[in-house]
Amino acid sequence: MRTSAPGCSEPGSPHTRGGQRGFTLLELLVVLVIMAIGFATVVIALRPDPRAAVRQEGDRLAALLGMASEESDTRGAPLAWVGNDTGYEFQAREITDAGPEWRVVTGDDLLHPRPLPSGMVIRGIQVDGMPLAVGQRVKLDGAHALTLEIASGETHARVSGTEGRFQSTLATGEGP
Repeated sequence: MRTSAPGCSEPGSPHTRGGQRGFTLLELLVVLVIMAIGFATVVIALRPDPRAAVRQEGDRLAALLGMASEESDTRGAPLAWVGNDTGYEFQAREITDAGPEWRVVTGDDLLHPRPLPSGMVIRGIQVDGMPLAVGQRVKLDGAHALTLEIASGETHARVSGTEGRFQSTLATGEGP
């Protein structure tokens, strides 16, 4: 005859309070270690690589400088590059009622003003080996060699070239 209420376990079964089974401390610790390793792997995989971001921005600028220099030559209208504290822009020399003026290129899919990613700066701008202050215009006429760095911390990409051929190289350590 049954003495327990419906749904209750039989006396002496493994589910009763006296014979209740659970996880051992060792099993719980193993599960916690596996979870910690998994969590650490996810955090490391999702953390942005500052070297990759600097390399990407250096490659982008080298490609844009080369394209702008070539475009300046082919269309016969001078283009210039201006780097500042927060990004860079390309300018075109246009004839206006007041005479020739440099104007920021807008409405162009590639040569529009671009902000730098957070934490990056432009530094060490040189034209023909002579230092140039950030914010000054550099004509992209192929006659001048341009060198600059995009940096984030100790990682920097050196962008250099002339006559439509620019390249970017990644370096770590002290810049100019």
